[in-house]
Amino acid sequence: MRSALFLLPLAAMLSGCGTDDVPTGQVLATVNGVEITTSDLNAEMGGMRAGSDAEQRELQRAVLQNIVNRTLLAQAAAERGADDGPSAAMAKRRAEQMAQISLFEDQIRRQVPAIAREEVDQFIIDNPLLFGQRRIFVVDQIIVPSPPEALLRALQPLDTMAQVQAELARYNLPTRSAVGVIDAVTMDPGAVRQIVALPAGTVFTLPAEGSVRINKIRESQIVPITGDDAVNVATELLRNQRTQRQVSEAVSTIIQQGQANVRYNADYQPRRPAPARQGAEGAAKAAPPAAK
Repeated sequence: MRSALFLLPLAAMLSGCGTDDVPTGQVLATVNGVEITTSDLNAEMGGMRAGSDAEQRELQRAVLQNIVNRTLLAQAAAERGADDGPSAAMAKRRAEQMAQISLFEDQIRRQVPAIAREEVDQFIIDNPLLFGQRRIFVVDQIIVPSPPEALLRALQPLDTMAQVQAELARYNLPTRSAVGVIDAVTMDPGAVRQIVALPAGTVFTLPAEGSVRINKIRESQIVPITGDDAVNVATELLRNQRTQRQVSEAVSTIIQQGQANVRYNADYQPRRPAPARQGAEGAAKAAPPAAK
């Protein structure tokens, strides 16, 4: 009789978590009782598309597994008390704020007005180096991860790879050499015009995901984009430009207006910008430097 008393709860427990309890419909998986739904998957994918239906399903499976893995790790962190304490609270607050900012920016992107065909046609005419005379640059590169600001300033006046290598030797930083390909259509039109105008052999620098790439053109090819392809590319470029501008303007406005409600400790009061200099010297200081 005593054994039966212990077997009843065990049987009930097994029936509650057995293999028959398989997620169906909009529920794609459960992780210790936490449901992951079709909406969660769609939000995670963010519009990613594969080439075929079969490849799309494999992509969905991979993304779903990422959500499952993240959920398991978050649950393990909570069980071990890793999310307790002041530092954890600050990390959570920062993560929540970053998520809110990302959602706010997505909201602005959805509200960006459509690009008129007239704008697209004019953009193609104004930027031949991206379309009819689109350039593909094959470049020798030196890639420097996480470069200090002092190095970036030191690189600005340099013109040759020999000068660059001598400067890099002073900093004793890890670097990697490579042969790269730069498509003009992925760059700012003004930067493309400046690169094309550089004397042969002159180096130029480009930021790239936390690193800097120092480039010297080995070969330049003209591969035109015309017709509907040009219209589609120009439309996307203009949409991205408009979106970035509107996001930047909205963020700047909110920060400027919000400063009226911020109170600082006297020891941490932000420094006021120096007043602009007057006359020719001030005008020269204010002029933007030529990009390399």
